[in-house]
Amino acid sequence: MVGFAIAFLLSAVSPVAAQVDCKVILDAESKLGNVDAHVYTTTNAGGHPLTVEMIYAAGNIYFKNQGKWENSGSRKDMDQLKKNHKNSTPICRYVKDEAVSSEMAAVYSSHEETPSGKVDTQVWISKASGLPLRQETAIDVGGSAGKSVSSARYEYGNIKPPM
Repeated sequence: MVGFAIAFLLSAVSPVAAQVDCKVILDAESKLGNVDAHVYTTTNAGGHPLTVEMIYAAGNIYFKNQGKWENSGSRKDMDQLKKNHKNSTPICRYVKDEAVSSEMAAVYSSHEETPSGKVDTQVWISKASGLPLRQETAIDVGGSAGKSVSSARYEYGNIKPPM
């Protein structure tokens, strides 16, 4: 899941509340690993927009590259990769409730500083299913590389592997 003063807002959150809020986000990510989904992401890095589509179906992740679908591997491989690269502890907090495409969602924000840079994320989690519906992410790697900003929306139901 941009560019707001999150550090100030997060400073008022107690560590216990932040841990609970991070658990909600992690639970939503975990649920995503068990359902079929179509994810549409737009990223702008250095003034260069990039649109990406991914489909999670039949235990695999498919990635659309230059108009053609490719099998990017299994969800288990991706889960292990995420675990291997977790070098920091995010600070998370509940922001508000908001509708996404007429579905009520709880909005959470997270901030983490990794060896690669600072990552600020907002994620809209469905109150009905607990699944992510939308995500906005800003990554600041500093220096000349600067910031990249991405926006993702998630669709569920009637998702089939492309081929």
